[in-house]
Amino acid sequence: LPTDVAETVFSVGAQHDHGWTSLLNTYKISLSEAQKEKILSALTSSRNKDKLQRLLAMGLEGNVIRSQDLSSLVLMIARNPKGHHLAWNFVKKNWDTLVKKFQLGSSCIRNIITGTTGQFSSPEELTEVQQFFESIKEQASQLRSTQLALDNVQKNIRWVQRNLKSLRNWLNEQMK
Repeated sequence: LPTDVAETVFSVGAQHDHGWTSLLNTYKISLSEAQKEKILSALTSSRNKDKLQRLLAMGLEGNVIRSQDLSSLVLMIARNPKGHHLAWNFVKKNWDTLVKKFQLGSSCIRNIITGTTGQFSSPEELTEVQQFFESIKEQASQLRSTQLALDNVQKNIRWVQRNLKSLRNWLNEQMK
């Protein structure tokens, strides 16, 4: 495949069971880091939550997906509309393991925190994030990224409150 279309082709293939499995097998045997990155991006674009969950488990395990790629994997899944809650729940459940792998003040932990909460835009999600940060209070106090994540969720809530109605009205007008 030409390199400029490979990721798009992989992403389309990853939406079907056979293509996803084939891509995972290609990922396992590929020696090219560039190809592996494109394949992993495509695998994380799946709309199937079980497949996304499987990728997270493989990333944590570290055999198929290397441990150093786990933070990128979590971020890729967090960007997927079907995966952003999965990624956040994964982070909460595996927080201690993630901190051991990447160290508390690392850029990986910072990116994981801001990346998994970046799409949250409801008061309920804000409360959930606040409760988690409260549960890791001693660690959270050492992380500037926890406050950044909370600020971003609050900004997202304000944006939705300010713009959702007019956006909805505009879309309804366009559909007529």
